[in-house]
Amino acid sequence: MKNFTMKTLTAFACAGAVLVSAAAAQTVAIMDGTVHTVSGDVIEEGDVVIRDGRIAHVGADLTAPAGAQVIDASGKTVTPGLFGAYSSIGLVEIGAVDDANDSRPAEGFPLGAALDAVDAFNPSSVLIPVNRAGGVTRALSAPSAGDTLFAGKAAVVDLSGRANSITRAGAAQIAAMGERGAMREGGTRLGAWAVLREYLDEARSYAANPNDYVRRPHEARFALSDLKALGPVVAGEQPLIVQVNSANDIRTLIRLKNTYRLKAVIVGGSEAWRVGRELAMANIPVIISGMANLPNQFEDIDSTLKNAARLHQAGVDISFYEGAHNLRLIRQHAGNAVAEGLPHEAGLKAITLAPAEMFGVADELGSLEAGKIADVVIWDGDPLEVTTKPETVFINGREQDLENRQHMLMQRYRDLSRGDLPFAYRGGESD
Repeated sequence: MKNFTMKTLTAFACAGAVLVSAAAAQTVAIMDGTVHTVSGDVIEEGDVVIRDGRIAHVGADLTAPAGAQVIDASGKTVTPGLFGAYSSIGLVEIGAVDDANDSRPAEGFPLGAALDAVDAFNPSSVLIPVNRAGGVTRALSAPSAGDTLFAGKAAVVDLSGRANSITRAGAAQIAAMGERGAMREGGTRLGAWAVLREYLDEARSYAANPNDYVRRPHEARFALSDLKALGPVVAGEQPLIVQVNSANDIRTLIRLKNTYRLKAVIVGGSEAWRVGRELAMANIPVIISGMANLPNQFEDIDSTLKNAARLHQAGVDISFYEGAHNLRLIRQHAGNAVAEGLPHEAGLKAITLAPAEMFGVADELGSLEAGKIADVVIWDGDPLEVTTKPETVFINGREQDLENRQHMLMQRYRDLSRGDLPFAYRGGESD
């Protein structure tokens, strides 16, 4: 079974690699579209010029450079590429198959914070072309926690499918708290928060003088590689993404953030709207689900579809998360939030510029501005509408092939008149 799985995945990976455009970066002029810069105004009948992988000009009534590829975007919408703020893209292929899932260590594995998504990220994953065809050009690839509170280091990646797809390694560290943390540390939140503080104290002590720390007696249960990995977190240089949902846990995180001077980001936050003002004052962004409405457990009993709108009104920076297989649905999360009161441009920012700001890459990504990396999508309508689709996607200024496994399967099986079995199994010549 394992051999069959690996052969199948290899075939899919090879197919995915073919989908990536090999064309060199060139000059492209996207003309007369509705341009959502995200960082500024919406430009009606606007133009975007791409040169050598970067955005050269954005404005109205521009002249296409000589020799440029000209794309008529009349009646179309032009936006930055979508940015998935939290997923396991590139780490998981088939969640239920161990050899196709590197997102989470097995039970009993002792390390947590030392794990690094870069070591397992697979740019040939068949999930990448599927989500790229949905307009997603960048994402945070994040591991999941095993037996420890910490999951490891997440990385910002592009969805080009190229071997060198890592945009920023070590973009964030992940910690599982709330009910997830309680399950790992004594069955209570008391235990989980106490252990988290212990880790942060030990990491501070190790960072202050690693040689002295190793020589003197210390708790053997704290792996040195984990403490070393937490160094940028306790120095306030690397965001700590904390999985919490309840308002009470969020208040505890705010106290922890202020005590240790952390850069904290929340993922989950189903009750975050209840403490919106406190989050805004603490400058803690929240990555939420735009679909969460009914409680799945006690800690998100006050979840609501108005979470995003209320957080935005309170001044909290927000984004949306989705699983690796359906990362492209973040625009549906944003659309739902807009339907529940979030301003349209805030919804678009939540899936473009906001995650770029959270993970320190906003100077290069997330909006349509001269000088930034050319991740650009041309849509056939409003990207926050479910019936809209991307017509053209650029990553690093290269136009991407939007063919993907799902589309190929649809084409293969759309003509059912050819018999009960797939054509390739009938021994005939392919048509």
